[in-house]
Amino acid sequence: MNGSKKMSKVTFVSALFDINRVDGRKWDEYLKWFDITIKLKVPMVLFVSEDLKTFIEDRRENIPTEIIVQTVNDIPYYGLKDQIQEILDSDQYKKDMADPERIECKQAMYPIIQYSKFPWLTQAAAMNPHGSDYFFWLDAGGSRFFEDYDLTQNYPSEEAKKALDEMGDSFLVQMNTEYYTDLANADTLSTDYLYDNRSYVLGSMFGGHKKSLFRVCDMVHNVLMNDMIANKTINNEQIALGYLIKKYPDEFSLYERTNQKHMALFQELG
Repeated sequence: MNGSKKMSKVTFVSALFDINRVDGRKWDEYLKWFDITIKLKVPMVLFVSEDLKTFIEDRRENIPTEIIVQTVNDIPYYGLKDQIQEILDSDQYKKDMADPERIECKQAMYPIIQYSKFPWLTQAAAMNPHGSDYFFWLDAGGSRFFEDYDLTQNYPSEEAKKALDEMGDSFLVQMNTEYYTDLANADTLSTDYLYDNRSYVLGSMFGGHKKSLFRVCDMVHNVLMNDMIANKTINNEQIALGYLIKKYPDEFSLYERTNQKHMALFQELG
């Protein structure tokens, strides 16, 4: 879109579409948060509806940005909408699932967005318009957890970039060990966890070296299709990541939150 074409070590990826949430959260709230999120001084790839293109261009005039305009039908997992909604509406699903009143257990478009984060990440990495080695997902509404971060600074910090290099080609996820210590400390988690409502990892921000994205995306896809949908169930992407971290620990680097900040990983890289 704009900004220079020079190489940048890190690219952030996000997306925003109006799915008419059924839980009362309004589109205007998301626009307010997104307005701040996209002011973050880091190269971005943004997947959005046509009506947001000018909104973004006005706010990122001098920050390297690639805008990918899509319709709702273009969202990577949109083709599963009817199949997922049928699962969510079934009596057996409501019986088996912990806390089936969660939005991801009621409205198919919500988990579709959650799981589409991963193919959006890999699409951004395949395009790599900013010549980056590392790619991070950041929720469009992530700014509500920025706290007092100074948006005039370049992000992430130079120290954080060095730490990413030391991490190698693994996938970085924030783990909230203080909430569900039994899950965080477990050596393994069975597929029973896919019916749980306790998320011990953060889904608002994650990522890593471009080599890791494709491996993790394939793993998440397999959990979604073969462990969840094939068994007539669906749960959020945090549950899928929590399950995979225990199954393939060598693929992940875990940042253990040591405070009560929801998105402590964001501050750590700032």
